[in-house]
Amino acid sequence: MNNHILHFEAHLENTYWFTNHVKKELFAYVSLKGGKAPEKQERVPLNISLVVDRSGSMSGDKLNYVKKAVDFVIDNLKAEDVLSIVQYDTEVGVVAKAAKITDKRALHQKVKKIEARSMTNLSGGMLEGYSQTKSTQKEGYVNRVLLLSDGLANVGITEPQQLQSIAQKKFREERIALSTFGVGADFNEVLMTNLSEYGGANYYFIDMPDKIPQIFAQELEGLLSVVAQNTSLQLSFPSAYLKCTKVYGYPASIEGDSVNINFNDVFAEEEKAVLVKFELTRPMDEPLTMNATLQYDDVVEKFDRITDRIDLQITPTTDENLYKSGMNVTVQEQMVLFTANDLFEQAMRAADQRDFDKAKQIIEQAKAAMDAYFKLMPPNEELKKQYEDIVNYGKQLENMKEMSQMDYLMAQKVGRSASYKARKKK
Repeated sequence: MNNHILHFEAHLENTYWFTNHVKKELFAYVSLKGGKAPEKQERVPLNISLVVDRSGSMSGDKLNYVKKAVDFVIDNLKAEDVLSIVQYDTEVGVVAKAAKITDKRALHQKVKKIEARSMTNLSGGMLEGYSQTKSTQKEGYVNRVLLLSDGLANVGITEPQQLQSIAQKKFREERIALSTFGVGADFNEVLMTNLSEYGGANYYFIDMPDKIPQIFAQELEGLLSVVAQNTSLQLSFPSAYLKCTKVYGYPASIEGDSVNINFNDVFAEEEKAVLVKFELTRPMDEPLTMNATLQYDDVVEKFDRITDRIDLQITPTTDENLYKSGMNVTVQEQMVLFTANDLFEQAMRAADQRDFDKAKQIIEQAKAAMDAYFKLMPPNEELKKQYEDIVNYGKQLENMKEMSQMDYLMAQKVGRSASYKARKKK
């Protein structure tokens, strides 16, 4: 607990370890939430590149709505903000070079001239967006690329793992984040989600072209209300007793006795969280301590680098009543949520391979685990929503074999978007 701009909490699933059971897993849950941005506070300036797909499939309504979205962004930027606009089909072109906003009318005129053309050189557009942002990168700015596509990368670098590695490297080494926007049924939602996950920002699924402006507005609203930057978490644990086996929620690096997560920018009232799974590698014969350390730049109140630390302790016991009294309900709920979410993702991967029977089995497994918990504890709203999404996807699976290709692709995208929102607390 603290009175800083980020509210930071860390808990173990229990303050006691019951030595008489065979369980070997231990979970820690760490969450943070941005405070409200002070009124009349000067916001953090933006350095953003809008990277627009103008391949042939974008013609008509899609491109018209994209232009409206870009115009909306232009209208909401201030003189100190930096904007670049990149267009890509087979070729990559710079509509507007990275520069401060001096002539909005001229920018609108340039946007008007964007026309749909050929193939989808997603990598070329993305790399040019990074290049434009890098050319005007400044400390104290929000540096971000916004990448929109409605199709599969079919020119330039097309290998998903390679594209993901580029996004990860740009985020880690150059501190430029990437948000992705997938439109319609034909883009690769696994790729677009991974680009944003490893690129340090957000993913948006846009099912209908007329929603493009409002989704862009949603991202911009967040960018205009950044309260913390360069936000990182380190969770240190006693490696003599514990091994970290999985981190749910965000990409993490595990080095020796610490788990490291980069949360990057945090918007006003935005929540971010991770569930960390450990395995006990030897009997717990003494109390164990973990330290959760959060560091970030407060960009609205103290204008300084803030460090918050929470110490967590778990004590071995043979007293079952003591063990039961030490349970943390919040962490128990998040264990159910994230493990069910992981099964949801596994089911969708099975459906990607057209193994619908396996996908159904996994969905039933997720539902059974959640049902078992709901018999013990009433579900919170977050769990209810995750359960509803899993049930709805299960219903889609019943008919997937007979679905048209378009309906099948949309069902996968709807499912993945719901799963992403659940683990990202959106």
